Amino acid sequence: MTSPSAAGPAAATRSDAARNRGRLLDAAAGLIAERGSDVDVREIARRAEVGMGTLYRHFPTKEALLDAALEHVFTSWADAASAALTGRPWSDLGGFLGDALRRQTASPGLLDAYCQALPGQAGSTARQYCRQQVGPLIAELVRAAHESGELRPDITAEDVSLLLVALGRIAPVVPEPAWRRILHVSLDGLRSSAATPMPAPARPPGDA
Repeated sequence: MTSPSAAGPAAATRSDAARNRGRLLDAAAGLIAERGSDVDVREIARRAEVGMGTLYRHFPTKEALLDAALEHVFTSWADAASAALTGRPWSDLGGFLGDALRRQTASPGLLDAYCQALPGQAGSTARQYCRQQVGPLIAELVRAAHESGELRPDITAEDVSLLLVALGRIAPVVPEPAWRRILHVSLDGLRSSAATPMPAPARPPGDA
């Protein structure tokens, strides 16, 4: 049986370790959001106010730290987006896109991380996790908007993901009223009432 005197220091050590891990994740997530994943681990340690030894005890490689930080970012994003759903499919789709663009404007590095998580991109565990968290949410938004009859039937979840990437390139370089206008125009183009025939899908390379 562990004595109280032994349990106290052990519990304090665990608490310190958990606090340091959280500080490292917060620091890494903040720097990724600001600059993308090409960030120096020494700067992460400085922002977290821990030593490099502490960083490497928790995360033996930079990739492991960035994976954990991106997982934290995408989980928070998916949780917040899910909590904001109202049950009104068209409003929910527009609200999700608007919220995503606000996040990308405030955190430019988020878009690069999101782009790397799109289907067809080579990815790490965190990027796969992003697809698992954000991808199903977009698919559900698209499904609900299809069922309500408001979203044109030939629009896919991948179309919406790519639209988010395209708008995300615009939003950080113009004032918010400007990108909101472009978002409004884009949403009008997704409406079933505005649908015109979609161009044929591109043929795979090498097809005759």
